[in-house]
Amino acid sequence: MAFGYAFVNLDEQHKHARRILLDYYPVVAQLSVLVILGLFQLSIILGWLLRRFQVSERSRSPSLSKRFSRNTLWVRRFQHALETLRWWMRKPVMTECGTRGEWILGGLWTVWLLYLCVAQTGNDYLHLTKRFGIIGVSQLPLLYLLAMRSPYSPLQILTRRSHEELKASHQVLGRIIFFLLALHTVFYLNFFVVSGFLSKRIKDRDVIFGVVSILLFSVITTTALGFLRRWNYRVFYTTHVVLSNLLIVPLFVHVSHIRPYVYEILVFNGLHFLLRIRSTKVYRGTISRIADTNLVQIRIPLRAGDAALKWKPGQHVYLTRPASRLDSTSRFRQLARKWQMNPFTVASVPAKDKELMLVARALKGNTAGLASLEQSFSTKKSEDASRIDLALEGPYGSSIRFPTFKEFDKILFVAGGVGATFVLPLYRSVVESDEFIGSGRPQVRFVWAVRKLAESSWAFDASYTGVAAINSSAHNNVLELFVTRASGPELQVGEYTDQIELAENEELFSAEGQMGKPHDGVVVRAGRPGISAIVDEFFRQPGRTAVFTCGPKTMTEELGEAIHQWVRKGEEVYWHEETFGW
Repeated sequence: MAFGYAFVNLDEQHKHARRILLDYYPVVAQLSVLVILGLFQLSIILGWLLRRFQVSERSRSPSLSKRFSRNTLWVRRFQHALETLRWWMRKPVMTECGTRGEWILGGLWTVWLLYLCVAQTGNDYLHLTKRFGIIGVSQLPLLYLLAMRSPYSPLQILTRRSHEELKASHQVLGRIIFFLLALHTVFYLNFFVVSGFLSKRIKDRDVIFGVVSILLFSVITTTALGFLRRWNYRVFYTTHVVLSNLLIVPLFVHVSHIRPYVYEILVFNGLHFLLRIRSTKVYRGTISRIADTNLVQIRIPLRAGDAALKWKPGQHVYLTRPASRLDSTSRFRQLARKWQMNPFTVASVPAKDKELMLVARALKGNTAGLASLEQSFSTKKSEDASRIDLALEGPYGSSIRFPTFKEFDKILFVAGGVGATFVLPLYRSVVESDEFIGSGRPQVRFVWAVRKLAESSWAFDASYTGVAAINSSAHNNVLELFVTRASGPELQVGEYTDQIELAENEELFSAEGQMGKPHDGVVVRAGRPGISAIVDEFFRQPGRTAVFTCGPKTMTEELGEAIHQWVRKGEEVYWHEETFGW
């Protein structure tokens, strides 16, 4: 056999010794994650100490700051090195191939697991083959735990990361597990073929369920590829959820030695199910279509005592229509609708607006169904007829762990299209906040690009209670609205430019007037925003900067690249990019 391995005949004593090692190393593999979590805790503590250092440095008197700066120059250099490394790790290796950080950290974890697969296997081919399988299965509970989207997930609590921020780790670990289990399968099939056992063993129950397991895992991994997710999100989501739960059955039946890890999966799945039920509530709201767009708007009024009044700006929910006894659709359609859950960012500030407002582009699946439902309501004159029950699961998102805005001297908000549903509430939380009374308010700039002006009308609706604060220029904040594809021929702009040109177009201003008054704090411009020019202008003023963005990948990548240039120069930047990659 290759690499010094051979088919070894073992007596009962040596088989028992092999069994001990086969049970020991998967436990080591699983407990190794505690080292990663420990490093996370150290990084959190280090970040807290560095922030305290920054506050201490800024609060010192001018007479002491010069000597203090000389003595702590190495600290600032260390901070700059960490920041530069973090931005370097964030860069993608290739399109749709993950970031450098994912490749490096995923590669290190793969090497560690491969070592655990071969350690103390001697020349025993079957020992090696079995080890690959059980090491791979030992990582499955962690994979399911990473998929838990509740903020009460142990991993989210320990890492201070949201479900959306942990999804990359889930994807990488899934590929690693598939790699190990695929090798386990190939090694066993090779053993069966070479030994002449294939025709006999392929009929045995353990082999049948092992093959079923790897086939299910293959489908799960394949449908999770980026281009397939974009082609049909519903196929990906349904396949992922259904097959990941079905996978538990053949794994359990396959061999008894991996059942402790299957029990762990069942515990985590049960916990996830209970947490999702706990965070799901039915609301009654209205649905409408935003004129001249393919946007759907949902508004849910809140009453005193509703838990949603405490939701934070930037959080999101998963929406679906609950089944009812009055529902005329079939049981199958009702069941299928439960899988049609899409993430919707809460575009309002619940505590101030006393309502939940959700806005999404009607493409296909759940959003298309909501658009069709609204169209059926439009033929009815009664307003009550357009009110429907909506099940909201959440809230989720990383905004509950954002640093306070008082920590920053400048805040740049950049949104593209419906990405403003995430950015706009954050912007409002700064310009409307009372926490800056008696202290300096950070410099704020909000850049919002839309394809046509009508797509921004939801933010300027007269009934949207936050509009007065958004449009107010009392704090010298300006919302810059870039219209990239307005219907007029003079407004067609194909590429990004470095120039930011003020629109002098009658159609543009007439459309602006239809959005409602006043618009003191809104500047409407034609064409795509010059991201590099905007970033360079914003960073000319010194100070600690925060950047929050949500929008098309091309826009956020260009924004990140422009900011990275300033990070290399030593600028302190807190960066958050909101994405929904599931």
